[in-house]
Amino acid sequence: MTSASSDGPALAAIADDLLSPARAVAAQEVDTIARVALRFAEIFERGRRVYGFGAGHSKAVADELCYRAGGLPGFTSMNLDDLRTEPRPAHLQLSDSMPERDPANGPALLELFAVGAGDGLLIASQSGRNGAIVEMARVARERGVYVVAVVSRAHSDASVSRHPGGGRLIDYSDETIDNHGPLGDAVIRLPNGAATGSASTISGALIAQLLTVATARALLLRGQDPGIIPSANVDRSSAG
Repeated sequence: MTSASSDGPALAAIADDLLSPARAVAAQEVDTIARVALRFAEIFERGRRVYGFGAGHSKAVADELCYRAGGLPGFTSMNLDDLRTEPRPAHLQLSDSMPERDPANGPALLELFAVGAGDGLLIASQSGRNGAIVEMARVARERGVYVVAVVSRAHSDASVSRHPGGGRLIDYSDETIDNHGPLGDAVIRLPNGAATGSASTISGALIAQLLTVATARALLLRGQDPGIIPSANVDRSSAG
């Protein structure tokens, strides 16, 4: 790990450390990503949807797939806050880990979004240990949903499940994509010994974008228009 300081050369080395998991994804996960993208294309071709979910900051990976420039309209992001009758500020949601530990919340989201047989489900989680995601994956698999996990293998393998049945997310997934983040996620060691610089969002965003591009390419090869979403912030003439 790199010791952090305020000067530019140190930050360049820090950037290199932060990008290291993403480079590992590019080197080691592309075959799995290609298989997943092909299945996503088949799901979209049948008129079904792929749902993304992540608790806490893993939500960023699910959101990266949805409703953005260059994205595909068949992706839908789910959020634990969707279960609340009255929304609360996002910073309170991020600081509260209890909802993601409650196994009942996983199936509740599946019910809310009517996720069922023939759909796809991508669940992002650094550890893959908490009850909501494990139960979500378990129930989804029982319903005939294609389940993909995006986790840190190193973190998951070192973690004890918080699900009552003792399983982890990877135990109920059809495919697992490793984000190559370390145990604890943060990759930069400060002089006082604390770790900062969480890398999972960086490698997770790369995974999401590779899935988007590969799925769009697979749809085109199957003779389907992927329906790429254009940027809402690029002005166009009336002629289009």
